[in-house]
Amino acid sequence: MTDYSLPVNERDLKRAKTFYDIVCWGGLLIVLLPVGIANVILGYLLGDSPCTLCWAQRQEMAYIGVIALMMVRYGFKPKYLGMMLVMAASGLYMSFRHLGNHAARDVGQGFGLDVFGVHTQMWAEIVFWCVVMLFGLAVFLAPRFDALIAEMKGKPFRPLTPFYKAAFWIVAAIIGSNTFQALWSTGLPPNWGQGDPVRFSFNPKYVVWSDASWHGMWNGINFLGKRDVKDPDFAYKPNAAKLGITFKHDAADAPIAISGMLTVTGTRAIQGISQPVNMITSVRGEYFAASKYDFWKLDSDLKPVEHAQIDPWYSANVLDIVGITPFKDDAFVLMGMNKSIVRARWNPKADEVKGWANFTQGAGTVEHVGGLGRGRIDTERAKFSYVHSSATDGKYVYLATVPDNKNKKKFVISKAMMADWTLSAEFQPAAALKDKRSLGELYVTGLVYEDGKLYAVSKNHNVLVVIDIAKEAVTEAWGLPADLTDIRGLVKKGKTIEVVDHNKVVTLSMP
Repeated sequence: MTDYSLPVNERDLKRAKTFYDIVCWGGLLIVLLPVGIANVILGYLLGDSPCTLCWAQRQEMAYIGVIALMMVRYGFKPKYLGMMLVMAASGLYMSFRHLGNHAARDVGQGFGLDVFGVHTQMWAEIVFWCVVMLFGLAVFLAPRFDALIAEMKGKPFRPLTPFYKAAFWIVAAIIGSNTFQALWSTGLPPNWGQGDPVRFSFNPKYVVWSDASWHGMWNGINFLGKRDVKDPDFAYKPNAAKLGITFKHDAADAPIAISGMLTVTGTRAIQGISQPVNMITSVRGEYFAASKYDFWKLDSDLKPVEHAQIDPWYSANVLDIVGITPFKDDAFVLMGMNKSIVRARWNPKADEVKGWANFTQGAGTVEHVGGLGRGRIDTERAKFSYVHSSATDGKYVYLATVPDNKNKKKFVISKAMMADWTLSAEFQPAAALKDKRSLGELYVTGLVYEDGKLYAVSKNHNVLVVIDIAKEAVTEAWGLPADLTDIRGLVKKGKTIEVVDHNKVVTLSMP
């Protein structure tokens, strides 16, 4: 440990000067290389124009370089180091925000030019992490702090060596060149950089000045952005208020005209389950029900014969079970509202230790299937939507989105191959809609596949719509009685369907 009771010696002063030289090199290189190359080579020679976020990242790099040179000139001060870290953190946020728009794209896709196969927004991320690491390392290896002050010999600033002067002039020239490029290509305030800038040109007729990026900037600031999607409405957790939905149960008010009404032919209570049941389905002729993370197999009298509970946070997180579909042999798939899955099967001799990871209850009677038993389905049109149902034709699994606080217009059917859980197709069904209405009003809580068609029951407006997969269109719509106020799940047996309403299985007859 450093003994500050001892006086500063010549060795300490020499190490202090070396430290300032290293800081000078750091400030010079961060401006000369990423900022200079982007400005001169990518900009003037290759015609690359920074977008709004690119400009922000380039500015942060320049600020870090300037702060480093201020430290070289005026000595080590905590506020310089602190501001450097603040600028690095700001740059990391901007580069991560930029990278997040493009990181998940297909190979070769990206934004702007690439260097060694890596696009500029990723290089910004790398540069800012290098700043944090290298300047942190420099401080870690720095001499005793009082030597850094003593090296200034009581003067308000340090003398400029030829190397320091060259670094200052180079940094000033590059920042000046960037200032010119920014003013030339994006204009004077309130004009701002574009999200999709045209390539740089010295010809004024190709230069675009725009202030469009300001428009709507301060309308509803939200750090989650598109991902601030509230949870679906569940039987065990109604959420209509946060979703901004008022559920209606009059089928005549549905967005699509109905062909007729289904008739209630019977009602049976689910026995032995105290939780509000959120879905019911049939897997190889056996009833399955679920509530949040609990799921049951029921007998023909709707009594539980098996029960288990998944761990939602293990590996691929599976949130709130909304569908259960058959899988290979005797297995089944538990679908989460976030389009993540657990593959499982009932086994009275299941290894409770192996099942510990996937199941918080029932690990001795149920086991996961295939690897860790978990998986995810990545979608495109449904990426920012939750689902409340699933169905399968044996090869593919089908999902239907539900409206939320962000989107109440788009209704998407997603189709993924169960062999690898990779998206195969998506479509928004066509339909003969009423004036100014949308299928996005449907709140599909139950889904069944049969003979090339999907039967989807909606809690909102109490309708059963039939979707022809090949035609990608709604071909039929039927109404359910208005006194069913919380329709969940769907079982289809010929011309008969069954749904859950407040833990009662309601049987309805189709014409």
